[in-house]
Amino acid sequence: MKRVPIIILLLLLHYSIKATDFNRMVGGRAVSMGRTAVAERDVWSVQNNPAGLSLLQGWHLGLYYENQWLLKETAFKSGVMTVSFPKVGCFGLSVNHFGGSQYSESSFGLAYARSFGPYLQMGLRIDYLLLHFGEGYPNRNAFDFALGIQSQITEKLRLGACLIHPVTSRWKTANTDQLPIMMRFGMSFQFTKSFNGQIELERDSGRDGIRIGGGFEYQLFDRFWMRAGVEHNPNIFSFGIGYQVGWLKIDISAQMHQVLGPAVMGGGEK
Repeated sequence: MKRVPIIILLLLLHYSIKATDFNRMVGGRAVSMGRTAVAERDVWSVQNNPAGLSLLQGWHLGLYYENQWLLKETAFKSGVMTVSFPKVGCFGLSVNHFGGSQYSESSFGLAYARSFGPYLQMGLRIDYLLLHFGEGYPNRNAFDFALGIQSQITEKLRLGACLIHPVTSRWKTANTDQLPIMMRFGMSFQFTKSFNGQIELERDSGRDGIRIGGGFEYQLFDRFWMRAGVEHNPNIFSFGIGYQVGWLKIDISAQMHQVLGPAVMGGGEK
């Protein structure tokens, strides 16, 4: 049995870094709506689209845990924090971790965003990426950046886009493995005061095809939300709820993968 993790590590070293997922969508709300958040404005915009931080006021903190397929080795944890300054803009920090002792992916990000009027908000995030292997194999590290924009086209319609690009085109210890380039474009439409819908397209150079996600959110009553979403490539169905208690907002979501089965996510934010 000891040979199994060694074989897995050798395969990971051989194949391209396309298998990594440093820049996934995070937050219980985004996940339950088909992983759509590029046009949203909340504390999770630090990770999802830094432009969404531009209109936040004061300070915010968010914690997120994702237990994929009920295995601790595939658990994903994320923490974000933002603080804004009048006439200066909003700053954000993000810390993400996936995996266990034999294999893990970690990222540490610093973001800044500012609004240039009702039709243009921009944000930038710089990430340090670390890929860790057990059994004495060398780690790999690199940097990338995320450049995001948003625009409030009408009172109900908002557009968002985000480009994630490696600063260093290759991993430090492997000249043949390249980091992927990712592009996201989406929209959020407020149909009524209680009903919101979102749709998003994602192109990742490390994967074939285009991922399409969509979802909706309905405020059933004061401080309680119901959400559902769907993704294509891969095909995933998701749903969730949100509840606010005082200054604390709790979001819980679940997904059903067409092949791998269920995944449970949850998070809180202030």
